[in-house]
Amino acid sequence: MARPSNFHAHLVDRLGREIVAGQVGLDGPLPREDELCTRYGVSRTVIREATKTLQALGLIVTGPRVGSRVQPVSAWRLLDPQVMGWMTDADMASGFQRDLLELRGMIEPTAAGLAAERGTDEQIAEITAAMAAMTAAGDKPAHQTADYRFHEAILEASGNLLLIQLRPILQAVLKASFGLSMHDLERAKASLAIHRVVTDAIVARDPERARRTMAELIAVARADMENAARTKTEAPKSAGKPTTIDQRETSNAASRRKVGLTRA
Repeated sequence: MARPSNFHAHLVDRLGREIVAGQVGLDGPLPREDELCTRYGVSRTVIREATKTLQALGLIVTGPRVGSRVQPVSAWRLLDPQVMGWMTDADMASGFQRDLLELRGMIEPTAAGLAAERGTDEQIAEITAAMAAMTAAGDKPAHQTADYRFHEAILEASGNLLLIQLRPILQAVLKASFGLSMHDLERAKASLAIHRVVTDAIVARDPERARRTMAELIAVARADMENAARTKTEAPKSAGKPTTIDQRETSNAASRRKVGLTRA
């Protein structure tokens, strides 16, 4: 993943990732401004602007004489694409994965049913075009781009203005979901069959089948996530290399952050 080029965006990205991973501010307060300036090699102005951005994202709160403190996970703007990206990259708790899939389960089957019922010929053609692009994709990025478009086209075809307004949220949710379940092009291609069944149901204008098959598609994503989690758990630890004290402390911090997320 490319990193931002300017100092402010780079520091926001780095601090956000470290907060989410439990590497900084785990016990509440962030280090003092002068410590952050030394650690990251930037000015106080850059530190202050970065903390303002993180405060807007809900990760921290700043007050007089108390400095900046990390907020509970429940206060974070979890649907912001940047925050969700940090969460996914940090391999957060399984409870977060569950919440992602539950949100998709609330939105997408309903949208698919409405698309089958209300979608115009042009909107349904866009869904089938996205399906064709997924089938023809030669690499994982191309497949994901087509997959995003497939799901967005279904929202647009639903004819429900409120569902259509959820497109940015759905894209953030899908990005996190794909990051957790779709690890290579082979695995991505394996999901084509269920996407095609959803497409066929919408083209046939069968709302009930569209809802049911979209729910089945999300169940496939759930199974992929669970398999990925099991594979990671069963993987050998660092190819037999001894774990350093710093590595153990980082692992323990992340584990404690996961507990906080699960309880949020």
